[in-house]
Amino acid sequence: MEAADKRVYVVDDDESVRTALTRSLEKRGYSVLCYDSGDSFLQSYESGHTGCLVLDVRMPGMSGLDVQEQLVDKHPSLPIIFVTGHGDIPMSVRAMKNGAFEFLEKPYSVDSLQQHIEQAIAKSAELLEQERYASEINQRFSKLTARELDVMRLLVAGIANNSNKEIARELSISHRTVDDHRARIMSKMQARSLAELVEMSKICGIHEP
Repeated sequence: MEAADKRVYVVDDDESVRTALTRSLEKRGYSVLCYDSGDSFLQSYESGHTGCLVLDVRMPGMSGLDVQEQLVDKHPSLPIIFVTGHGDIPMSVRAMKNGAFEFLEKPYSVDSLQQHIEQAIAKSAELLEQERYASEINQRFSKLTARELDVMRLLVAGIANNSNKEIARELSISHRTVDDHRARIMSKMQARSLAELVEMSKICGIHEP
């Protein structure tokens, strides 16, 4: 990965910590973006980039845990490495339960931090790819007609049970019409098999009954 593809966001109210981390991580090939508060980070953060967040737990105003709560639903592809000089078990448990990638106590070595950063960035790339794939599948899904949706729901409800004839009876349409709808569904969704269509349907929110 190029440095631009290895973004490390550092959020810490201590300027000396931000400066030292920036120097150390940039020497190791990372693109480092620093913020002195959770608010300033959240206001400027743009998703869609591979990277990770090195986040101080205790800061004036919005705490690191507060920042995590803002990110967990909106930007799940950004792994969070918490750092703190005042860690305690309930705090670390809360952070990990909310999906933190790692929780480090100061002082820590930059070598140790780098190992976690590399793992977090690899995870970020994986999550971003999943997000892009899901977005693409949902775009295909949005192009289906209402009748194609009806047929697709019955198709994915049970591979073995829902034959074209059964679907035709259920929807009061001809067997041939079901054949046509099924072909268009497979084409629009770019599904190579019915099993693959079932997996796509889960991404689109169509669940088996």
